[in-house]
Amino acid sequence: MAAEAVASSPKRSKKPFIIAAVVVALLAVGGGAGYYFGVYAPEQAREAAEQEALAAKHAVRFTVSAEGWDTSAGASRLPLHITGKEARGKKVDVVRYVDSTGAGVELRRGSYKAEVAASPIAADGTIYAVPGEKVDVKVSKKAEGKKSIDAGNVSLAPVEATEVTDDEIAAAKKYAEEDAGARKAGFSFDVDALAQAATKRRDDAVAAKQAEEEAKRQAEEAKQARTIETDDYTMVLPDWFPIDEFKITTTTGYLDCLFVNVSRAGANNLDYSADFRIISGTSVGNAICDGAFAKDLGKTSNGHVVWLHGGSIHPNKNIESGVEADDAFGMPAEDYANILASCITLK
Repeated sequence: MAAEAVASSPKRSKKPFIIAAVVVALLAVGGGAGYYFGVYAPEQAREAAEQEALAAKHAVRFTVSAEGWDTSAGASRLPLHITGKEARGKKVDVVRYVDSTGAGVELRRGSYKAEVAASPIAADGTIYAVPGEKVDVKVSKKAEGKKSIDAGNVSLAPVEATEVTDDEIAAAKKYAEEDAGARKAGFSFDVDALAQAATKRRDDAVAAKQAEEEAKRQAEEAKQARTIETDDYTMVLPDWFPIDEFKITTTTGYLDCLFVNVSRAGANNLDYSADFRIISGTSVGNAICDGAFAKDLGKTSNGHVVWLHGGSIHPNKNIESGVEADDAFGMPAEDYANILASCITLK
C-alpha cells in the first residue's frame, strides 16, 4: 500500500527554479551594467580628465619693471629660478626665462616660488641688482581656460655702472648662454657682445669717476692755494685769480695789527694794480695809507676791525710813490675792491 501511495503521487516541476535562476542572472547582469555605466565608467572618465588637467601647462606672466631693459632691442632674457611642487605631487626646481613683456614661463597646477637667478644684460650693457625676495606663484584649477596667469611683480634696479662687479657680469653672461629656448621664442642676442658692453660701460664709468675725482682734488688744491685763513676772517680768492703770480706775506706787531699782503711776484712784480692787503686788529685806522681803494669790512666777533686796502702798497716801494690808480685785471679799482671784499668772511 505504501508503494502504491508513492507511485500514485505527482512529480515536482523544475520550471519555477529555472525561471528564478534566469531572473537572478538577468538581475545580476543588469545590475553590473548599471554600475559600470552609471558609476565605474564615469569615475574613470573623471579621473582621466583630472589627470589630463593636472598634466596641462598654463602660461604664467610676470610684470617686470627694469629701466632700459628691452628684449626686442637685443637684451638677454631674465632668468627665473622656480621651485615648488605640482598638484600631482612632482617637485619642481628649474630655471625659466622671461622677456621684457613678462612672458616665457609655463607651469602645471601647483604652488611655486620664483626668484631672479641673475641679472639680464640690457643692449647698452646695463646690469641690474638681483632682488632677494621671492614671488609666490599659485596655479589653481581656476587657471583652466585662461590665456595666462598673472604671477606678480618683479622689479629690477640698475646697478650704478661704477659699482658693477666682474662676478655680476659673469653670472649674467652664464645664464644668457644657457637660454637655449631664446631663439625658438623669437629672440636673438649676442651674449659675448652684451658681456663686452657691460664691461666697457663699467670701465668707462670708473675712468670718468676717477677723472672727476682728480679734477675735484686739483680744484680743492687750487682753492686751498687761493685761501687766506686767519683768526679774524677767511678769504677765498676767485678761481680766475692767478695766485701763482702772487706771493702772500704776513707781518704782525705794528700798531698791534695783522697785515696780510698779497703782491705780484716774479717778472711782473712792479705791477701793483692788483696788489692788496688785509689789515685786522684794534688800531687799524692808524695803519691805513693812501691807495687806490680802502674798505672797512666791519668787526669780528672778538672786536677786531678788518680793512681791505690795495692798489698802492708794495713792501719794496715807497708809500707815497707807490700809489696806483690803474685798472686791476681790466676792471676799475673800485670794482676790483668790491670783488675782493665779497670773498672775505669775517669770523
